[in-house]
Amino acid sequence: MSSTANIDLRDHVEFLQASELNTESYSFGDLSPGLRAFELTGTPCSDSTLLFKGSPIWRFQEDVIFRSDVEILILTGDLFINKTALSRGDYIFIKAGQKVSDFRTHLGFELLWMSNGPNDWIIGETAVASNIAFINPTNAIEMPWMPSPSYEGRPAEEADPALGVKILRQDPETTAYTLMTRHQPGWVDRRLEAHDTWEELFLLQGDYLMGTTGMINGGAYIFRPPTRPHGPQATHTGAVWFCRGEKEIDFQYSYIDWAEGQVEEYLTYMSDQNSEMVSPWGNWWGD
Repeated sequence: MSSTANIDLRDHVEFLQASELNTESYSFGDLSPGLRAFELTGTPCSDSTLLFKGSPIWRFQEDVIFRSDVEILILTGDLFINKTALSRGDYIFIKAGQKVSDFRTHLGFELLWMSNGPNDWIIGETAVASNIAFINPTNAIEMPWMPSPSYEGRPAEEADPALGVKILRQDPETTAYTLMTRHQPGWVDRRLEAHDTWEELFLLQGDYLMGTTGMINGGAYIFRPPTRPHGPQATHTGAVWFCRGEKEIDFQYSYIDWAEGQVEEYLTYMSDQNSEMVSPWGNWWGD
């Protein structure tokens, strides 16, 4: 997270569907770099997450620094930052105050842009004089899936083996995390769960039963403030999630009498539909 004190003021979002969103021109303060975006959640003075689209041959010609730490996940296309080529599945973290001097695309792109604080760009002499950002991409598709580690309330030995995890980043001081999870076809959890951290979720691929929300598909976005119970959960075709939180996740479980029936109803419904996996940005499943 940014070293600047920050209070996250985001509201509960459950849920948005990317295929139903209309993007529009987006400005960073007084700066309009020619990108189209939809703000999934956020406020001008706190964290925000946006779905960005850039046209082929787009470029930003000025040196620029970001006022807050920024995380980027490339969903489609390509992006060049400080002469580093990024492609689908690449995840990067850019520290606040570091300079980007080469910012462009050839194919165009669609990406998730996550600002851990005010979402402002700064150009001019301040940007020119700043240290250049070192871009070290991690390809989230190519990373191997691992068993879930232990978390408070859910030891590793109690994690379902049908659940896989890729840890993309964890802040050594705040324990803020960015990771991906994969749920195998037929995975279920009949409990309700809650967490002390806020939780941000983007369903990259698959289908999912999300408690009283019902069925959601690839392209769904959720943001939950802390301690919001949710569940039961299940998937028919399988699911791949991109997940973030402000501190290491914990698990607080509870039970409700209608959960078993809802899970069975969902799996029966999905089986009757002969549903295929929804993958708006291609295959994120991996080996």
